[in-house]
Amino acid sequence: MTPIQSPVNRPGGFMITDRAFGFCSFKAGSKILDIGCGSGATVKHLKNCYNLDSYGLDIISDFIDTSSGLIRATAEEIPFPAASFDGALLECSLSVMDNQAAVLKECDRILKSDGRLIISDMYARGEPVRLQGCLKHLHTKEYLISLLEECGFSVELFEDHTYHLQTMWGQLIIEQGAKAFYCSVGADPATMKRVKCGYFLIVARKRRNP
Repeated sequence: MTPIQSPVNRPGGFMITDRAFGFCSFKAGSKILDIGCGSGATVKHLKNCYNLDSYGLDIISDFIDTSSGLIRATAEEIPFPAASFDGALLECSLSVMDNQAAVLKECDRILKSDGRLIISDMYARGEPVRLQGCLKHLHTKEYLISLLEECGFSVELFEDHTYHLQTMWGQLIIEQGAKAFYCSVGADPATMKRVKCGYFLIVARKRRNP
């Protein structure tokens, strides 16, 4: 399996994506939705490397290309019927969404029975916080698991991948300087010390209806 060489601006690149899909072991042809897909690099990666029927959804118009399976829509109102997908994916996107419960309930709606939800994102290993920069909502592990359970999911896997975040941010500080970095994330050093920002991977399964 040779990953395609697409730029991915998130910690770990495709390494964490591959870890999640290795864990889930979707069958070839399974239908997957990448929510907050950006340029669609992961959509292409899943098609090329796993032979999955992958689609992407984003509200950013610059990257939308319906011929490649990319659709313009909000995560709170996904334009697909119920039980349409075997899996859904949120990579560095849930933390910037304001109505996270509505997004997760939409994921529950569009997933088939026993469908998988994959989330990789930043979280607070210390104090939770809401920021104004690119980080926005940083919740604790306990809060995230509780929210998923309230929205119809059972967490099967939680892994900490903070090393990849630290590597990425260290490079940004080298290239941009510390002042520019803290300005871009919307927090000062003291706040970041309290938050202890980390990076996680969650795989959750949709619970069967009783």
